[in-house]
This record gives sequence, structure tokens and C-alpha cells, in this order.
Amino acid sequence: MIFIAYLIAAVIPLLVLGAIYWFDVYKTGQFRPILYSFAAGLVAFYLASEVNKFTIGQGYLDRLDVIRYSAPILEEILKGAILFYFVRRANFTYFVEGAVYGFAVGVSFAVVENFQYIQASPNAGLMVAISRVISTNLIHATTSSLLGIFLGLARFERGLPRQAAYSLGGMLIAMILHVGYNNLVTRVQSDALLIYAAICGFVGAGLIAFLVRRGFREARSMLEESLTMTDRVTSGEAAVVTRMNTIDTILKPMVERFGDKKAGQIRRFLLAQARMGLLRKSLEKLDSEAMKRSIEQEIDKLRLEIDEARREVGSYAMLYLRHTIPEDTSPLWGRLETIIQERAAAPKQAGGMNLWTNLQTRQQDQTAKNSQPDQEREE
Repeated sequence: MIFIAYLIAAVIPLLVLGAIYWFDVYKTGQFRPILYSFAAGLVAFYLASEVNKFTIGQGYLDRLDVIRYSAPILEEILKGAILFYFVRRANFTYFVEGAVYGFAVGVSFAVVENFQYIQASPNAGLMVAISRVISTNLIHATTSSLLGIFLGLARFERGLPRQAAYSLGGMLIAMILHVGYNNLVTRVQSDALLIYAAICGFVGAGLIAFLVRRGFREARSMLEESLTMTDRVTSGEAAVVTRMNTIDTILKPMVERFGDKKAGQIRRFLLAQARMGLLRKSLEKLDSEAMKRSIEQEIDKLRLEIDEARREVGSYAMLYLRHTIPEDTSPLWGRLETIIQERAAAPKQAGGMNLWTNLQTRQQDQTAKNSQPDQEREE
């Protein structure tokens, strides 16, 4: 029975994290940083546990006051430390990324805390595990995820005062929610306590899911504006990228025709374009020239990655994809249109070949050759 309790305490929080990751349609929350965030949550738990033990052991606060006040504040600071780093990276795109990393930190912190509580009450381990995964675990994940959202929003605010206001405001909200929850579960003595706690947990998780979905809609608008020929992305490709929420439907014929591997290559190709579009849009919101240069370097890397992915997919698969996408939004045909437009607009003096001039010259040469025998007969 104790094994089942540990299993519930670990698996269910991880499944919730997976659900939040699934909501991130553009997968801006990359897998490796999620792992780092998860590891940071484990470190945060260890440090918080040691400080709390020290505070109680030295008599600075009694155990109940630590649980109600100092522990929530300390835990939010420690959980949030890794998030301050991630939102300053050049490849950070928009606030949903902060939400995913924050959720990962909170979930890992909660899993280890679950084990501690189960170990302390082995006879009631199953009940402890179930009650915590539907309440306290979700609160840990919600507060750190909210902080990640606020830090993500702060990154793109202009001016240090506004950035500081968003960052400190997010931290303050996370602390207040955590303190409020801990006071609720330590002060309410009625049989309805678990119901109250579960409501808090589900409301918090629902709020994060709502904000992530809202972030997706905002990202879609940004991509419609930012994916242009400048980044070697055709209008057709941009149209598919902005409909990533239906990508499984779009790729279903590709899976049946070419298999999962080729469909996966196309998915990675489109997701890379989405990341580039979001990074391109983020340039407009930044004041720091150093940060802009870092993002431009990241965009250059993504261009190379996209070109390589395009070759990996191959022209035949792209051609087939054309017939599966509504409104004639084929990446391949869009690319051909782009090449024609670029060559047609190429100035002669710059050494470029003007496509239409070249076609006209060839037509004149052919006309001259066809008329040559008639002229010879006349002579």
C-alpha cells in the first residue's frame, strides 16, 4: 500500500505537468530547460527544508508559524530563482514559456514534499498522497507558474521600473497565495477541509491552463505579423504555423503516407519557424541593445536549423503536404513563389538576374531563329 502511495504522489503531479506542456502548442517550453527546472525544484526543496529546520531548531519561530508564514515566502523565493535566469535567455519567447518552467519547478518541489509527508505518516500514506496531489501539489505548481508568467511579461516591458514592478508583483502574488493556502489548511478544522484545499488546487491549475491558452492566442496573432520573407518563411508556411493547434489533423495524411518519422520532421520544421517568429516579434519589445543582438544571433541559428529541416523533409513530402492543407497554403509552392518574386525583383546593376527580362530575351532569340530560314529563302 505504501508503494501505491508513493506512486500516486509522483505520477499524478508529473501527468499534470505533461498536460500543461501539451497546452503549450508552440512548445516554446523546451524539454531540456524543463528538466533543469525540475532539478531546481528538488534543490529548492532541500534548501527550504534545511532553513526551516534551522529556524525551528534555533527557536526563532515555532513550527506552526514557520508553516504559515516564513516557509511559503522562503519556498517561493527558492523556487523562483531558476526562473529569473530562464527569462533572461536569448531564446526565451513569450510568457507561456515562463509558465511551463514555473510549473515544472513547483511540481518537482511538491513530489519530494509528498514523499516526506508519506514517510511521516506511513499508515495513512495513501490518503496523504491522494489529498496532496489534488490540493497542495497544485498550489506549489500554480504559484511558481504565476511567477514565471509575471517574469515573462516583465522581460518585454520597457523601462526598469515597469520590469521591476511586474517581477516583484509576481513574486508578491505567489507568496500571498501560498501563505493564504497554508493558513487555510492549518486553521480550518472541519471535515470540509479537504474540499476547500482541493478547490484551491483545481482553481489554481485551471487559471494556469487558461493563461497558457490565452498566451497561445496572442502568439498566433504575433506570428501572423512577424513571419515574413525576411526570415525566408513563405506565406503558406506562416499560415500552417499559425494553425499549430490543428497540426495533428493536418499531418494525419502525412503519417498515413510517409510514416511517423517524416511527419515528425515536418512538425519540428514548423515549430522551429514558430519559435523564430516569436523571437522576431520580441525584438520590437526590447530596449536593451545587448539583448537584441543576442536574439538576432538566436534567429540566425534558427534560420540555419529551418533550412536544414526543409532539406530533411524533402520536396516530395512538401509537395504532398500541399494537397492536405486548406486554402492552398503549401510551404513548397509558397517557396517557389518567393524565388520567382525575388528573382523578378533582382536589379541588373547589382549583378542579379531579372527573371522576366531573361525570359523575354530568350523569347526574342527563339523568334529570330524561327524567322531565319524564311529570310534565307527570300534571298
